[in-house]
Amino acid sequence: MEAGLAARRAVARHETTESADARGRILAAGRAAFAAHGFDGTTLRAVADRAGVQHQLIVYHFGTKLALWKAVVSDICAENKTWLAEIERKASTLGAAAALLELVSAFVRFTARRPELHRMLTIEGGGNNERLQWWIDAHVRDFHALSTRLIREAQAAGEARAGHPGRLHYGMIGIVTTSFVFEQEYRAMTRLNPFSPREIAEVTALARGFLGLA
Repeated sequence: MEAGLAARRAVARHETTESADARGRILAAGRAAFAAHGFDGTTLRAVADRAGVQHQLIVYHFGTKLALWKAVVSDICAENKTWLAEIERKASTLGAAAALLELVSAFVRFTARRPELHRMLTIEGGGNNERLQWWIDAHVRDFHALSTRLIREAQAAGEARAGHPGRLHYGMIGIVTTSFVFEQEYRAMTRLNPFSPREIAEVTALARGFLGLA
């Protein structure tokens, strides 16, 4: 009896591991597909083919294409929330300008690791639909709120350039994301690798300079 129980538990663990692995492959395939083709240009069957799984398995794990899309966005943004919370926690000790420097650096590193996020957002940002509103509410507002708050506080201390905090926030985002989102064009026109450590450092310095940070 004990041997049979152990065997069933081993099978259950194996099935759980296989299920988690399949879910991870589906998320990775969805990330690539949505970043390349957008929501409307992606089908669950195309994601299944890319992931090497049966279409029914995506339905089992996620249900619908919208649910998969949201899961992909949330999966990418999970680490985003971690470093944002850490910077917010340290801001009162560091001061606004120093915290803003950390925020820019963390955002550049995150974007270099996950360029698919802003490729997806570039496609979604051109419309005005429920997906974009969900994205803003779930994953954009916190970043915008912290960034603009730190910009205002650094401006008040004379440590950041003058200007509308929201405009400066999006100007910084444009500087950081452009080379990663438009990687192929950037490589062709500049002969630079946006993912090289040197280029990441240069983009970080450029974004900090744009905000008027030392």
